[in-house]
Amino acid sequence: MKRIFSFFACILLVFSLCSCTESVNMGVLTEYQRGDFEAELQIKIGGKESLCSLEKKSERLFLRLHGLDGFTFVLDKSGAGIISGGTEIPLGYAPLSVRDVYLLFSTPVAGAWKIEKSNPGGVPVYVCSGDGITLYIDACSHLPLKIIYGSTEVNVLSFSVK
Repeated sequence: MKRIFSFFACILLVFSLCSCTESVNMGVLTEYQRGDFEAELQIKIGGKESLCSLEKKSERLFLRLHGLDGFTFVLDKSGAGIISGGTEIPLGYAPLSVRDVYLLFSTPVAGAWKIEKSNPGGVPVYVCSGDGITLYIDACSHLPLKIIYGSTEVNVLSFSVK
């Protein structure tokens, strides 16, 4: 009787260990959005390509386009502005492509998201799709690698959390 009980206990233990998987959701995968960060980005919009720097401080994003030194776009929930020479000029609204960058780095976690684990090029990533946005997030670090929204494609060249 003890042998049968031990055998069933071992089988249950094996099944319980095999069924343990990493639980991921959009809250976990987009944790990087909650804190401050810096990133170097390559943005493609309608066939045009730009390199830029993005910095998040508190609830504001600061977007600096390479080649347009001296000007910084400031993005937040209320709209956009431009900083030049220490002076901030509110725009009230953001041009569509600049607003897209804000939306991509403040992606809501609520809603219906399809999350798949994939290995393109041998790198494990989570491909998250929902509301017209596709996020490619590194499976190990949970940092963004690529974001696609309509005709806007953002490739993350470097990303550091502060």
